[in-house]
Amino acid sequence: MLSTRPKPCSKKYVSKKVAPIQYFLRQFNSEAGRVAPGWGTAPLMVFLMIMLFVFLLIILQLYNGTILLNGVNINGQ
Repeated sequence: MLSTRPKPCSKKYVSKKVAPIQYFLRQFNSEAGRVAPGWGTAPLMVFLMIMLFVFLLIILQLYNGTILLNGVNINGQ
């Protein structure tokens, strides 16, 4: 009869290399799963997203020619 049991692996893969940076990065994950009470850092994130939007909007308006600045040539002339 044929056996249907899988053959046990004699060697499991065990990494012998240790990255020294893992000990440094582990401290950043120590608070994983915890939630800040209330709004937490959401207002800061919203503020930064608005600032990024304004920055991109200004760049778009400069490229489009809606805003003209002295010394800034979009055409490369």
